[in-house]
Amino acid sequence: MKNLFESLNDEKITLLEFEDGQITDIEKKATKKRIKAKLKSRSGNKKRILAVAASLVVITILGMNTKYTLADIPIIGDALEKFVHSQEGSLSDYKTVIGESVESNGVKLTLNEIILDEGQLLISSTFHTDISDNDLAYNWYSKIEVYINGKKSDLGGGGGPEGITNSAVNYFWTSDLKNIKLQDNQQIKIVFNDLERSDSKKLIKGKWSFEFTASGEKLRADKKSIPANKYFILEEGQKVTVEELILTPVSTVITYKMEGISNDLYFRLEDQNGMKLQEFSRQLSSDININRFIALENNIVKLKVIPYIYSNEAGVDNNEVILYDEIFEIDVK
Repeated sequence: MKNLFESLNDEKITLLEFEDGQITDIEKKATKKRIKAKLKSRSGNKKRILAVAASLVVITILGMNTKYTLADIPIIGDALEKFVHSQEGSLSDYKTVIGESVESNGVKLTLNEIILDEGQLLISSTFHTDISDNDLAYNWYSKIEVYINGKKSDLGGGGGPEGITNSAVNYFWTSDLKNIKLQDNQQIKIVFNDLERSDSKKLIKGKWSFEFTASGEKLRADKKSIPANKYFILEEGQKVTVEELILTPVSTVITYKMEGISNDLYFRLEDQNGMKLQEFSRQLSSDININRFIALENNIVKLKVIPYIYSNEAGVDNNEVILYDEIFEIDVK
């Protein structure tokens, strides 16, 4: 997989955890094929090489709608809290509940709800399908386009199906956003194109489009930014500037820049009790790098920020190298 991951540039990696037995060897091969196809379409871009090591990575792009601000409409699929590992009902104040359905080629798609978070748009949707028992052994994916105020977002995103039955595919997605003012009303358009089985051997044709207005004003009011002011240089001369920690009710984000890149660098977060914070996604770019984690629980008062790189040493199973001298702490309360 090394050659595959070395080709990832300016991409968002969504780290999806699968329960034991949920993903098969067929799925792993299909996922690798999907990543290769994505890389092939971007091969013309001359950008710096970033290696991403993971047992399984799913990559893609994303979308969103508004009419109601209270979560009082019955949601057909799972709520967004499940996607971001938050307690049920804890994000009701920050959601825009859509509850609208569109039909294409005999297949109905319901856009359940969305959340505008710092730098991302979260989407919950449900495809109403009629698939066979054999199809349940595979995941299903849709190509999603997101437009903000009439402009297509090409920053990437990630997600996929969360719960598949013969009659429904519950679909979560997150789309990267840049320079979005949460307090403003955003004109949002989301287009779902087709629903394809992960081995590419079956395709449900269709185009489902939603348009609406949404704002992250309430979330912005509960957002907290903490300057990190951390700077260090790796042995090879690579410069790293950790800029800030951003806390929202939906996620925890650490942002950083790098110059003279010779190693891929990431961060791990632990609370004051040494408990590891679950990572949600990584957004890698030539401008600003983002590691996104789940939202903090109320009892967390301090975070330990642990930088690490990946060693290129051959024959090493776990090539993660922690930079112990550069570990630092941030008070969050």
